[in-house]
Amino acid sequence: MLGLMLLFAASAAAKEPVAAKICGPSDCTTVKDKDTLMAFFEGGGPADPPARGVPWYTVRTAIDIGQERPDHFTQVVIPRLGIVRGEDPTEGYAWMSVSDRAARAYRRLTRGVEAYPASKLKGTAPLEAKVDEVVLPPKPEPAAAADGGGSSPLPWIAGGLVLLGVVIALVRRRGRPWVSRPASP
Repeated sequence: MLGLMLLFAASAAAKEPVAAKICGPSDCTTVKDKDTLMAFFEGGGPADPPARGVPWYTVRTAIDIGQERPDHFTQVVIPRLGIVRGEDPTEGYAWMSVSDRAARAYRRLTRGVEAYPASKLKGTAPLEAKVDEVVLPPKPEPAAAADGGGSSPLPWIAGGLVLLGVVIALVRRRGRPWVSRPASP
């Protein structure tokens, strides 16, 4: 769901919002000002849903995607709380915060427009996780569990370096004849 909202936000940033209609049950306000439309796409990440129903509005935004007709998507906005809700029929609702500038614009544009009643707001309960299957990690081997799951690789590295040094010394020495040293008197 959040991915869907971010897709719309990315689409809006890459393309152009051309209009938005903010509506209550009996009246709407249309916005075509580019700065205001761009403010609607500023904001933060995920937000908690309101603890209970609060008055709200719908926002239907048109995005110019370079085709004959603009693409549209609809969100719920609660200007007083500075949050918007997106909806995905398969995943439910996701709430996101908006910037202070967008919250001010929403409050200004909804002044005088009756809000939908709080009792009609859906999606105020946090989403419940849907679990299809629980998969537990494999149990550790008894030996691995005793020493914490493994040992340090430093002894192996040190041993490898010593062995490498011996091999290099033997290769260098092979090119020289064996020299015998006279015994000391």
